[in-house]
Amino acid sequence: MKKRNLIIRIIAIAMCALMVLGIITVAIYAFAETPGEPLPSTGSNDTALIFAIAAAVAIVAAIICIVLSKKKK
Repeated sequence: MKKRNLIIRIIAIAMCALMVLGIITVAIYAFAETPGEPLPSTGSNDTALIFAIAAAVAIVAAIICIVLSKKKK
């Protein structure tokens, strides 16, 4: 059982690292572009809004995970 918990924790840490890397990538992309160029995927110049939404979703997901883990104990 301990081996299974170790594997689950390793996978959770890897997923967390990928989520943080994705948010950092969006932030770098949002602040690195020139103001006149639209985002290729949305055509919007409001990159700060996209970054704020991504950060808010990540924070809400983390809070939900923490609350659910405390309820199980």
